[in-house]
Amino acid sequence: MITHNKWVFPFIYWYADKAHCHSPLGYSGISVLWYSLFVGMPLLCAFIIGVVTVPIGYKGITQKQFPPKGMKVYKPTKILRGWKGDLKSAFHLSIPALLILLSIWGYFQVDKMPHEVGKGVNYSVCKSIGE
Repeated sequence: MITHNKWVFPFIYWYADKAHCHSPLGYSGISVLWYSLFVGMPLLCAFIIGVVTVPIGYKGITQKQFPPKGMKVYKPTKILRGWKGDLKSAFHLSIPALLILLSIWGYFQVDKMPHEVGKGVNYSVCKSIGE
């Protein structure tokens, strides 16, 4: 949280204020902002969460129990078998899947967002970027 408050959030605020001044890799800075918000963030979250949850969910479904065999638990845990174990394993698989679906939905929403620079934009802030 400290790194986000110190580096990530200030960078996002700075880029959002000056997106019209940039053209990374030849694309409009505003388009990059929309795609990173609606497509990139859900995909990144799906990858980070999926690295942990997908193997657990897959093992739980194949072994027909939750927690799967060999999974470390920190307190005595009742092993769920049958539909309860399958449901909990499917829940672990559904989290990254829903984030991927959100990213696919966001891809089609980006075209509806404004990609042009508005009329009241202050271009004097762009001069201070190169200095």
